[in-house]
Amino acid sequence: MTSLRWGLAASGWLALAATVASAGTPLRVVVTAVFLLVCPGLAAVGPVRPEAWRGNGRVAVLEVAVLSVVLSLSLSVLVAEAFFLTGTFSARRALLALAVLTSVLALMPRRGGKRIEERQATAPAIEPESKA
Repeated sequence: MTSLRWGLAASGWLALAATVASAGTPLRVVVTAVFLLVCPGLAAVGPVRPEAWRGNGRVAVLEVAVLSVVLSLSLSVLVAEAFFLTGTFSARRALLALAVLTSVLALMPRRGGKRIEERQATAPAIEPESKA
């Protein structure tokens, strides 16, 4: 497994550990904000994103970044709403649920497969039919 996947898995637990610091501490705010804005979405995008996205292009990086932020915010809202509807909301519970979800998504086995370029290179060429 790559270090990015292990880092994602540990990020939620680091944000949860940061709640020990007093409220408003810059370290707590930064760690929690970065986790909530990026990590759950990046872990959710990881197993399903196409291999072609893993290129070096700026567009591919931007696509993954935007999708990660949007998914992170969506997952955070869904978790918070579930806790609010059950009357059991607390910041630590929400962070715990997101840390577990992020760890599971980050450590999920990836589906196997070749890159799209490799598939096209090994695929037999299809010749156009000639009109004779």
